[in-house]
Amino acid sequence: MLLEMHCHTSKYSRCSQVGAASLVRQVKKKELQGVIITEHHYLWEEDEIKALRVEAELDENFLIMTGQEVETDIGHVLVFGANRTIEEEINLKDLRAFFPDAGLVWAHPFRNGNIPDESKLLNPILDAIEIFSMNQTPKENYLGLKAWHKYKFTASSGSDAHTEGMAGAYPTQFDHPVVTMQDLVTEIKKSRCRPFFKEIPKSGTNIIVTEITIGTKGDDEARNRIILKNITDDKKWLAAKSSSDINTFLCKNGFGEGEYRVPDIIYVNDKEKLIIETGQRGKNLFDLLTHVDKTIGLNYFRLAAQWLARFHNKNIKHGDIEGAIKKERKRFDSYHKSFTKTKSPYLKQINPVINFVRDKEEEIYAKLRGSFVLNHGDYHPKNIIIGQDRQQDITTLFISVIDFGNVILFPRSFDVGYFLSQFESQFYAYPEISKYCIESAFIDTYIKESDVIPPDFRTQVSLFKIRANLSIAAYLIKVGKGQSPEMKALISRCVS
Repeated sequence: MLLEMHCHTSKYSRCSQVGAASLVRQVKKKELQGVIITEHHYLWEEDEIKALRVEAELDENFLIMTGQEVETDIGHVLVFGANRTIEEEINLKDLRAFFPDAGLVWAHPFRNGNIPDESKLLNPILDAIEIFSMNQTPKENYLGLKAWHKYKFTASSGSDAHTEGMAGAYPTQFDHPVVTMQDLVTEIKKSRCRPFFKEIPKSGTNIIVTEITIGTKGDDEARNRIILKNITDDKKWLAAKSSSDINTFLCKNGFGEGEYRVPDIIYVNDKEKLIIETGQRGKNLFDLLTHVDKTIGLNYFRLAAQWLARFHNKNIKHGDIEGAIKKERKRFDSYHKSFTKTKSPYLKQINPVINFVRDKEEEIYAKLRGSFVLNHGDYHPKNIIIGQDRQQDITTLFISVIDFGNVILFPRSFDVGYFLSQFESQFYAYPEISKYCIESAFIDTYIKESDVIPPDFRTQVSLFKIRANLSIAAYLIKVGKGQSPEMKALISRCVS
């Protein structure tokens, strides 16, 4: 059972901007089964709740009850099951003495950077701790989650709603049905409740990524998402911090909201090697294109080109050109070794290609290094997220790009060629998509959105597309697909 445990109405809480009927209807829309209204130092009367149910047009199966939020010596405490309104600030010990059977929940204890110690979190007077709240920042919610994992206390969550949009966003899940206030208190005291969220860990090389999604989807996509990135390697940590700086810069310079976005960096902790960023609602471009029709798919494809052009238009000069060139030169040696070590049957075909691309890149280094800009470095469909802030409102469509761990100061044509190469490879098994998401559509859209285009731009794109193909070929060899049909098609594209 999912309940909204912490919310305020404009009827009895001066700080609230939402009427009671609107609030409970929004909670219902979020697919919760009930709401506990917690005004500041006020308990609703039973006849008021009955009238509210009629006004909001809710059936009897939807639970509406009342608690209260009171001032104490430790901060705000939610009180469930008190038989009267608590009108003044009260000491926590006195609160328990006056209401021994009530459920006491410490509200938003991590707010304003507060970090309660173990003795406070495990205070036997308290029945639960509210670890998730919309009155706490994402960082503070993370600290609450971390404390819960460590100390194993009973935890709840609540929106602390003061507006309609907040209501129902942070539900608490109960193991057993709740019908009465006594049921609610019993479930809290027996620790048969917890915040309703998904915590999905994903491990990779030198990194542990945890995706946290709080709340239900309801009739929109407005769920709070955060991504935790724990880096286990010192060198990788420095690179991750550098990429987070780029995210922060972009958020402050036109990519923080609106149609074109990047994840916002919430928290960086050097000691823990931890980065927290906002999660991006929506689906990646690869998944979308395999499930939408031609018209919509082509629009998404062009959006990807528009985002890239706008990114390059920022003309960011972050990084070391000479270091980037040196690294790129080493890559060609690694590509050659991939074919020679495995005695690839494609070695004779691919050697001239490697040499050709290497020589042409050297010409670019000599002529154009002054025009190099920051490239994403790993711009491909699975790093491109497309979503809508409101499910039924197409005007809230946005495109967001993730994973800036491979940024490189290079010609802007690099990202374009890389994307087109990766697109061909990822959609190898979907030839019908490649028929309408054609290369020229992406390049033309990119050029239209760009403020600077060199005369030989299309030639550069072709060159960097081949270079990216070499990278993919080396990867296929590494994973044991060096003689697969996909590899054969890739070599053919490189040679041609």
